[in-house]
Amino acid sequence: MDIRQLRYFIAIAEQGTISKAAEHLHMAQPPLSRQLKMMEDELGVVLFDRNKKKKVTLTSQGELFLKKAKKLLHGMEEAILEVKEFSEEISGTLSVGSTIYCAPILLSNLKEFRQKYSHIKFNIWEGDSTHLMNLLKNRQIDIAITGGPFSQKDIEMKKLEVDPCVLVVPNDYNLAEKVISIQKISEIPLLLLRPTEGTGLFDQIINVFQKLNLTPNILCECHDSAMLLNLVEMGFGATILPLSMINQKLMKEFKIISIQDNPWISEPALVWRANSYLSASTREFLRLFNN
Repeated sequence: MDIRQLRYFIAIAEQGTISKAAEHLHMAQPPLSRQLKMMEDELGVVLFDRNKKKKVTLTSQGELFLKKAKKLLHGMEEAILEVKEFSEEISGTLSVGSTIYCAPILLSNLKEFRQKYSHIKFNIWEGDSTHLMNLLKNRQIDIAITGGPFSQKDIEMKKLEVDPCVLVVPNDYNLAEKVISIQKISEIPLLLLRPTEGTGLFDQIINVFQKLNLTPNILCECHDSAMLLNLVEMGFGATILPLSMINQKLMKEFKIISIQDNPWISEPALVWRANSYLSASTREFLRLFNN
């Protein structure tokens, strides 16, 4: 059995059918089926259960073998990368993910990184914390910038500066306060950014109102940040965002009001895999946060 066959097996397990795996691997289905049969014959076990719809599910032996196969394949990939990068300049692709609220932190550091290493390519993902942790675990990204809590093992992290939320309202809105209470916020028409899956700031906001026995006037739950700010600019209502998302342009277009006894304070962190080889570009990007 060789590394090539391990790749085949992992692809079948992840795609759920041999035909989809063959398409993913850019090969014909019959040779892939033969390779799977050869693997099962060599191991003396059945790795997949097949059904009439041609879908495959891992057997108990298959589940165990998948864990071992991924570990072997990742170890080989890391060894190849480490040897290739030995005594070479920083190159390749930086794969990083961020929540929408941590995007300004990512972008400001990417700008500095790009100025220093203009030849580096980027693979950037956005999603909620759970999605980013899965991407990190599956090695689709090397670094995540996100808020906690972090229940996943085998990660390292560096806490970044805390990021308090602020109330964002149109300039012509009838609010003179520089600091506003949560009671007053509950009376204002609110437009809140809500993730399509997972938890986030939306849930934190709702939980605080519930604990204070307040019923917020939520006019709109929005799933797109650009649309959200457009609606605020049009005077539909106010929104609550982390201070890091407020750039100079937004400061001119909106009133930014601090929140009294602020319960909505984000604690972003830089997260990466522990006990894993990090590419030279990844290590250099991490160094930006040590300055």
